[in-house]
Amino acid sequence: MTIGSFIGGFVKEKIITKAYLKDHPMEVFVFGDNGKRTGYGGAAKLRDCRNVYGFITQKRPSKEASAHYTIAEYTPIFETELAKLKKTIEKNPSITYLISRVGGGLANKYHIWEEIIQPRIRKELKHYSNVKFLWEEDA
Repeated sequence: MTIGSFIGGFVKEKIITKAYLKDHPMEVFVFGDNGKRTGYGGAAKLRDCRNVYGFITQKRPSKEASAHYTIAEYTPIFETELAKLKKTIEKNPSITYLISRVGGGLANKYHIWEEIIQPRIRKELKHYSNVKFLWEEDA
């Protein structure tokens, strides 16, 4: 949920807030969401803003183990979510998409960030000129 100066595909961190999103209507914050599209944990506290995009990374908003995707369960979900996001990005070239570490926080009980999301999302989206990543690549 951070943004700041854009440096070679990476945005140096600064807090993303409702005020920031209101002041930057041509930017869309992509956050890790759940399949129910409810709850306000983590970056989902911004879900009511007009310019956010929820990328499903968890089944429902809960800390229970059954609310989280295993690697096997999440792989097809990721493929679907990534395809939807790509279509949205392509249809809106004048909008800048701020890609957060979707799945790297509350939803990461079974390591979907390290095993599925992180290795693929930057590779799949880096060629879009209207995409900025909100984290530095791991060394």
